Amino acid sequence: MKKILFISNHAGFSKFNAPYMQWFHEQGWQVDNVSPGIETGYYDNQYDLPISRSPYSFSNLIALIQLRKICKSNQYDLIHCHTPVGGVLGRLCLDKQLKKTTKIIYTAHGFHFFKGSSKITWILFYPIEKLLSKKTDCIVTINDEDFDIASRKFHTTIRKIDGVGVNLNRFKPITQQERINVRKHIGFQEQDFIIVYCAQFIPRKNHKFLIDKMKILKEIIPNIRLCLFGSGELEENIKKYVDHNDLTNIVKFLGYRKDAEKLYAMSDLLVSTSLQEGFPINLVEGMACGLPIVVSNIRGHRDIVGYANNNILFNFEDDSFEKAILKFYNNQQLMYKVGEENIKKSEHFSVQNSLKSMEIIYREVMGTL
Repeated sequence: MKKILFISNHAGFSKFNAPYMQWFHEQGWQVDNVSPGIETGYYDNQYDLPISRSPYSFSNLIALIQLRKICKSNQYDLIHCHTPVGGVLGRLCLDKQLKKTTKIIYTAHGFHFFKGSSKITWILFYPIEKLLSKKTDCIVTINDEDFDIASRKFHTTIRKIDGVGVNLNRFKPITQQERINVRKHIGFQEQDFIIVYCAQFIPRKNHKFLIDKMKILKEIIPNIRLCLFGSGELEENIKKYVDHNDLTNIVKFLGYRKDAEKLYAMSDLLVSTSLQEGFPINLVEGMACGLPIVVSNIRGHRDIVGYANNNILFNFEDDSFEKAILKFYNNQQLMYKVGEENIKKSEHFSVQNSLKSMEIIYREVMGTL
């Protein structure tokens, strides 16, 4: 029996890998998973290793030692690693003998170095990725900018897929009555103009920018409301910032949610003020639920809006965010039209299409399955 090992430094990442794990099971492979924490999914063995998201954590050295023992014991045919630290450990865990028989694929969910990023990120992370590319049989990118950089600079096969895929059976529009019911249950009114943002409360998601814009927009759109869901280290700080700016009646915090599809579908508009993305799957989820999107002009966002081109990119240094919100608010027909188009456009980013793309890559790397 052939064997594959999935590696990530993020607990819960197996939910993204689930379709690919299931596919390998259907091919008759043993499927194992390594991550920090116990997960559920389509795997045979789960290894809980102390992998930290911080590349400077000593626990990653412990995880690497344990990972090498796992790989030596199981003699995997293929390792597919994800996330920055998971990608590093996955490409350092094989000795010279195992490297002769084990193929390695790394999916880059957005390099830390990119156009516009600081010099320090290029100095720290670019040389590491370039060096590790020599130990990789294929690097899979999920946006055009990363694909361009990797194709020109790295020493291995580079491929691109359009994101990890969205489950369109889950993310879809709901009826008007269902929208009203969800709004009422959460504490919104039927007539509210609801902007939704799904993001971790971490620096690069840039929540403060959005709160500042809400101060301006509430004077123009009296019924505007902002729905924030997600968790993270800055959540309490952002709540205090909202309170300080007297926006508690405008901004609602819903925390970590398992019903994202309902929150998208009951809203009017999806936004992202993020400073850095790889391929933001939350945008496609919202599109599948029938929402237009207004997003910052960055890598990842540009890939989606480039395909679904009636949505709007904004710049941080001017008033293009407010103008984009008002454009949709003042033209309900346009908002409906773009939302309907987005439902169809989201099919391009379905999990079925992503799986087809990865199947081609898996077969290319392995020669045969």
